[in-house]
Amino acid sequence: MTGRYSIFLRPIILLGDQIALNLAFFIAFWLKIGPETDYHIPGPYIWLLLYLNVQWLVLSLLLENYDLSRLITYRRSARQILQSILLHFFSLTVILVFIKTTYFSRVHIVLNYSLFSFYIILWRSSLIYLLRIYRKKGYNYRTYVVAGYGDLSNILVNFLNRHPEYGYHFKGFFDNSVKGKDIVGELSEIEKYALESEIDEVYCLLPSLDNFFVKKLTQFADNNLIRVKLIPGFHESIENGLKVESYGEIPIILNRKEPLEKSFNQNIKRAFDIVFSLLVILGVLSWLVPLISLLIKITSPGPIFFLQKRSGKNGKVFWCYKFRTMRVQKQGQDQQACRNDKRITGLGKILRRTNLDELPQFFNVLFGEMSVVGPRPHMLEHTRHYSHLVDKYMVRHLIKPGITGLAQVKGFRGETKDIRLMINRIRMDIFYVEHWNFLLDLKIILLTVIKMIKGDKNAF
Repeated sequence: MTGRYSIFLRPIILLGDQIALNLAFFIAFWLKIGPETDYHIPGPYIWLLLYLNVQWLVLSLLLENYDLSRLITYRRSARQILQSILLHFFSLTVILVFIKTTYFSRVHIVLNYSLFSFYIILWRSSLIYLLRIYRKKGYNYRTYVVAGYGDLSNILVNFLNRHPEYGYHFKGFFDNSVKGKDIVGELSEIEKYALESEIDEVYCLLPSLDNFFVKKLTQFADNNLIRVKLIPGFHESIENGLKVESYGEIPIILNRKEPLEKSFNQNIKRAFDIVFSLLVILGVLSWLVPLISLLIKITSPGPIFFLQKRSGKNGKVFWCYKFRTMRVQKQGQDQQACRNDKRITGLGKILRRTNLDELPQFFNVLFGEMSVVGPRPHMLEHTRHYSHLVDKYMVRHLIKPGITGLAQVKGFRGETKDIRLMINRIRMDIFYVEHWNFLLDLKIILLTVIKMIKGDKNAF
């Protein structure tokens, strides 16, 4: 049995998802509401269940979270699912708020999503586990050959041989200049061999092959339902995953993945920023701003807010809002705060230690200049200075800066007299740019709240 039967996996996965969703819904209903209705499900809950099913199917198709590649890890699968569930929950919440209904039990909804998360992760993980056992026993495999012999192709073959659970059976190399036990034949013989041996995939080592051969082999493979995969010859210079885009008929390989380049991800992040910032502004800042403003005026003469030019997305300059925590001064506006800084007022120490001084930046978020989560915006002078000292420093400006960020919750905040501190901060920022997902944002927000409660030794 070869990998051609893998086409049935998608409907099986989606069917299992829907079963998990409906099972979670009914169990949550019977646990919370059932006794009150003699276990009869009211009409509005039936419509809610129908909406949840359609919504999950649409999200699955948009995010392609049904795609269980042979090399997927349990962690990556769980992360994909949790991200989809959070989007599912978020969109349902927005709709319920929009239609202003209080009919549905909040406890039921929370319990439903909790059970759904557990059931679907258990279902997907079990499916991955069973598929790996099945493939390790020699079923649902894919046969492949490699065109071109070299270090990279050997690394590929050794990797797949070490992991039989991925279900790949190696049939040999094809090369014109090398002889050996794994060399099945010359490049000209690969097409005949692929048909006779029912090969599923052909890997081409690009540095050792000419363009005409690769084009001819691709045409042959397309006409015989064989997949062609290319092995580039520059893996040493690539630190991150590759991304391929098509410019007309020309494939372009990018050396950096940027999830926030996708308009769907941008819209999700922007929608969350708007909703979250409005909740904070209306629910917290509406009463906290007058209180802090009064305290600032009582304890120190000068303006309530401190405005400073910062570097934003694509290097665009914007005015960043903060509560003023220092005494008014004509000079030193571009000087970074340090431990035991005499410029900081008594109230300012409290505001900075608890990150309350950053709260006005939710207006920056609402205006679209910042995001709730992202690399912290630096002063213009620091951007000019460190862009020449720290490699890849400007990569952090590919996305909007944030009120909080991965570097901050990992402890890389505060004074950066040692250049290594800035290097580590930039590494965290670049990791965030290349690995963004909605679940990561929520995790960073949660860790930020915990740090605000516990206190941060680097906040001064």
